[in-house]
Order: sequence, then C-alpha cells, then structure tokens
Amino acid sequence: MRDAQDDSDTRRLETPRAADRRPWVGVALIATLALLLGYSFPYAEATRNANERPRLIQGMSLVEAGSWAIDGPAARGLKTGPDVARSPVDQRLYPNKPPGATLTTAPAYWLARAHARARGEALTLRRYTWWARLLGGLAPTLLLCGFLWRRLTAGATRRGARAYAPVALALVVYALGTPANAYAHLLYGHQLAACSLWVGLIMALDAIEEGVAWRAGVGGALAGSSVAVEYAAAFAGLPIAAVVVAGLLRGGATRRAAVAASVGALAPVCALGWYQAQVFGSALATGYHHVIDPRFVELHGRGFLGLGAPTWRAFSTHILSPASGILWWAPVVVVGVAGLIARARASSGDSSRTLARVALAIFALYVLLAASLGFDGGWRVGPRYMVVALPAIALGWVWALEAARARWAGRAAILGALDGVIAALVTWSIALNTLAGNLWPHIDLTNVHQPVSEVLLPLWHRGHVPYSLMGALGRPSWTLPTLALLTGAVALTSLVAAALARRWAGLSIVAGALAALALVRATPQLFEPHPRADANLRYLERVWEPPLRGGAEARSRRLTATPR
Repeated sequence: MRDAQDDSDTRRLETPRAADRRPWVGVALIATLALLLGYSFPYAEATRNANERPRLIQGMSLVEAGSWAIDGPAARGLKTGPDVARSPVDQRLYPNKPPGATLTTAPAYWLARAHARARGEALTLRRYTWWARLLGGLAPTLLLCGFLWRRLTAGATRRGARAYAPVALALVVYALGTPANAYAHLLYGHQLAACSLWVGLIMALDAIEEGVAWRAGVGGALAGSSVAVEYAAAFAGLPIAAVVVAGLLRGGATRRAAVAASVGALAPVCALGWYQAQVFGSALATGYHHVIDPRFVELHGRGFLGLGAPTWRAFSTHILSPASGILWWAPVVVVGVAGLIARARASSGDSSRTLARVALAIFALYVLLAASLGFDGGWRVGPRYMVVALPAIALGWVWALEAARARWAGRAAILGALDGVIAALVTWSIALNTLAGNLWPHIDLTNVHQPVSEVLLPLWHRGHVPYSLMGALGRPSWTLPTLALLTGAVALTSLVAAALARRWAGLSIVAGALAALALVRATPQLFEPHPRADANLRYLERVWEPPLRGGAEARSRRLTATPR
C-alpha cells in the first residue's frame, strides 16, 4: 500500500501543471540579474567611446530635428569620432553603422530629458548616456534572459530547485560569465542585436513547427530586425534559411508559417535598404562603404567589408588570445558547445534538436567570421563580433548539464569532479567579465598585453569604483568586491542546487571556485606587461569618474537648448 502511494506521489510530481511552474523563480532570477548588471555605470566622459558617441548624437538629432544626420545643430558641437560616414547624397555625416540602435537612443534622449526636468536639473551627457545604455544594452539583455527562461523551462516536469537549476545556471553563465556582461553596460548594439535575433529565431522555429503563421511572422520580423542593428547579424540567416526552406517543402500549415516567417524577416531588411538608399544612394550601400577615417577606409576596403579568407592570426586573436580571445574571457563556451553537439545528435526529432542544430551552426559561422576578420575590433571585451552568437551558449549549457547528469547518474565520484570543473569555469568567467563589465569595459589593447593583469586588477586593487545606481549616478554605496562576491554567490548557489543530495558535491564546488579565483589573482605573474602599461593605467586613473577619495566631482557636458 505504501509503495502504491509513493508511485502516486512520484507521478504527481512529474506531471507538468500550471501550479508547478513557479513563475516567481524566473522573476526572482531576472530581478537579480537586473541588479547585478544594472547596479554599476562605468563612465568616463573624457574617454570618448567612438562606438557610442555617433549613436547618441543621432538619437538627439532624430528627436529634435527629425533628421538621421549627426552634424547639425542638434549635435551640440559634440565630436562625432571616427565611426562616421559621409553621405554622397547630401554630403552630411551619419554613423557608419545601421540605424537600429538609434530606435533606442531616441526614446532614451526623451526619457533623460524628462527625468532631468522632473528633478529640476539640466540634462547632461552623463545622464543621457545612462538612459541610452539602459534601453540599448541592459534592457535587451534582460528581455532575452527572460524569454530564454520561459522557453527552456516550458518542459519542466518537476517541482523544486533541481528542476530549474540547469536553466538558472545557464542564464547566469550567459549574462554574467561571457562578454555579454560588458556589452549590457554599453551602447554598442551587440546585445540589442542578440536579443532580437534569438527571440525572433526561437519564436519563428517554434511557430513553424506548430504551424502558427502569425507567430512565425512576428518571429521572422524580430530576427530580421537584428540586421538593422548590426550588419554582421545577417550571417545568422544562413542556417535559419535552411529551416525555413524545409518548412516550405512540408506544405500545409507548416508552409504557411514558413512563408510568414520569410515575409516578416524581409520587412525590416527592406526598411534598412530604404534608409541606406536615402542616406547613401543605394539600398546595398552601407555606412562602411563611405567611412571617412583613413584607417577605416583601408581596413573595410579589404575583401568584403574587411572580411577575407580565414587566417591563423585572426583565429588566434579572437579565439585563443589572453587579451581578446573567447576561450580566455569565457571558457564556459566549451561546455555550451558540447551541449549543443549532444542535443543536435539526439535521436529524437523534436523541436529542441532543430534549435540545437541551428544554434550550433550559427556559433560555428561566427567562429569562422571571427577567423576571417581583417581587423581586431577596436575597444572591446573579448571578440566583439561573436557576441551576437553567444546566446547559443546558454542553450548549450542547459543541454550539457542534462546530458551529463543522464550519462553519469549514480556515479557520485564522476559527478562530484564534474561539479568542481564546472564551478572553476563559471567562477573564472564571471570574475573576469564582472571586472570588465562593472569596472572598465572600454578596453583598448593598443598598449595592453593582458587587460586583466594590466588594467582591471590594478584599478580594483587601488580602490576605483564606478558610478552606481544606488548613488543616483553618484558615488557608489557598495564596492566592486561586494558586487563580484554577489555574482559568484548566484552562480555557486545554482550549482549547489543542481548538486543536491550528492555527497561531496559542495566541497568539490568550493574547491573549483577557489582554484579559479586563485588563478585570476595570479594573472599578473603569468604575463609580461606591455612597456606602456603603466602609462596607460595612469591615463585611466586621470580620467576616472567618479574621482577617487574625495576629488572634485567631475562635470558633465550640459545638453540644454539646441544651438541655432
């Protein structure tokens, strides 16, 4: 009788019910990520970020003058920097990048202006930049994580922490332990493109599988809009197109959904073509074809907009290098790729296998893209042009953890060792990306051999901390070490939840985490510094905001009335 009751309880726990979904778990996770990513505001006005400045100016110009050009009165005399192009149509200056990110900077400017008026203050460049980064970097990252949480927990069949731990850990790994951390703090467009691409891609794939045309159309439009934010997002369309073509061949509702996805994807691409025709004279002419900086002219003139045949130098720079390689900044990608491969090879032909194959193909394409670049990428944390593909790693982590648990079930020693390795990878990745994202994401490798040992750790050790949300963009009330400990605690808590009831798992996790932290601390002893490293560090300290130890408050440029 007791056994029958136990079987009944087990079946009850494994039946997916609305009551078992526990939506507060996802809300709590996203709120925690919002705090950890949004708490700090690394900003130094004297260090002009060439990627952000043209987008900020274009947002002001669009609101105040109804113009996409950035050299009119609405620019308020701000220097545009090198990331600009001259139109052959009207001879005015425009950003050399697609205009999609401006659709977040324009409302950011309006909100920043309203915020300043409500406080009875003049609008400053610092406050406007904060709002622009919030809408263009942080918000898309959180929206993407929320969408992935909902999608990846849709098939959960158990209640409790163990059912959600793999997904929670995967999102923590992605948001905090990859360069997505740094770009969530910046207005580079990478996170906005990643959000629209992956939300749209997954929506479209699911809708095609289910034969729901309207959802496929919305998903296609979102995925297509990523190209209007970042031209390189177009490469993701190759594996997506293969799935769409397969849907077209199946007929019925599936074919209608595939057609809707195609039409939806073409709409924003056509809008981008219209913008380019109006500004640069042809739908196929990009800002990169009309850059005015001589060095950019030379770089983008190689091959196809700077892309050529793969080279070992480019592969080493973007994949292997301790300065900018993805395997240095986020070795967690190895586990993610393994998970994608495991799910892509699964015998069952469900929608997750299709998604895994598409995600794996996209990630592989961007590795090839990085290895084919004729330039390094300017100021960056890790390989900038791979950031749009990094959400694939979150998917892969979920499937990697599931595959590992299934394969080694009952083998406590192997699982314990695996937990230690995972803890080391997660802790290392979160430590490096937290330092960069919250302290100094504007890494210029011109005079730096190793940014962790030559820039990030010295700034941390000397007590430099950025502006903070708690201080209303003033002096922080917490310290960066506290923030780093919080991020580590989130990741390790997820690991512990995944390792519940396994003997020695906790000890293995702590040992792996401590080993990774010790290795981070030892990086200054592992690399020979650049001859100009000290001079570079002195410059960063000179422009640092807020000033260290009671210095005079840094003034920010006022953006009050448009000059006439």
